[in-house]
Amino acid sequence: MLDGLRDWAPDILFFAVPALAGALLFIWRGGNLRRRGVVVRATCVNQARDAKGLVTLRLIFDVDGTQYYCTSVPYQFPPVGVGQRLDVMYDSKNPGYSEVVDQMGRGIVPWIVGGIATVLLLLAGISYI
Repeated sequence: MLDGLRDWAPDILFFAVPALAGALLFIWRGGNLRRRGVVVRATCVNQARDAKGLVTLRLIFDVDGTQYYCTSVPYQFPPVGVGQRLDVMYDSKNPGYSEVVDQMGRGIVPWIVGGIATVLLLLAGISYI
């Protein structure tokens, strides 16, 4: 039944293994950030506009006397300008990992990608049985 899939097994491995590894990394990091995240007010120190007109914010925040930077996902209409403040959540065990609070999703995309990659890998493996 899955004999035709056997021909595609090398291609599935080539794409599904890195996709699964990446999804697991995002699930792990996102879970850590949600579990032990601390919200702080960060100050916008720079705005960069790309060729499409989207604006990326460079934010700085302080944890125990050490300054850390957070770069936002591009905005069409940035909520703050240089010198203004925005909420950032950082991992209490690794303050270098942070995200802008209003850009944090529910984290479902890595689960979907990981699930699809897992199903493809299982089907490719079953095709050899």
